[in-house]
Amino acid sequence: MVASISAMQLRASIGDVLNRIQYRGERVVVERKGEPVAAIIGVADLQRLETLEAERELELVAMAKELLAREGSVPYSALLDQYTALYGESLELPEHV
Repeated sequence: MVASISAMQLRASIGDVLNRIQYRGERVVVERKGEPVAAIIGVADLQRLETLEAERELELVAMAKELLAREGSVPYSALLDQYTALYGESLELPEHV
């Protein structure tokens, strides 16, 4: 369940919000001036998210190894294209690359 709360409401009821997250498994979107600015999730949700990110990173490494074995080089753009095809979302090229 995802609930929304204003930043002002959050300040006034942080204990209640944390209890709802911890004991009911709620996810809370914090809004400022009606715009979502943050989300508060439970530790179990965070761990699942981190596991998913790690699995995707491993998949990206596996794709790079496959391209390297097949083509002898791995253009970063080709790797990003494969990731997009596999997951339906795009990764941005880091500025330092």
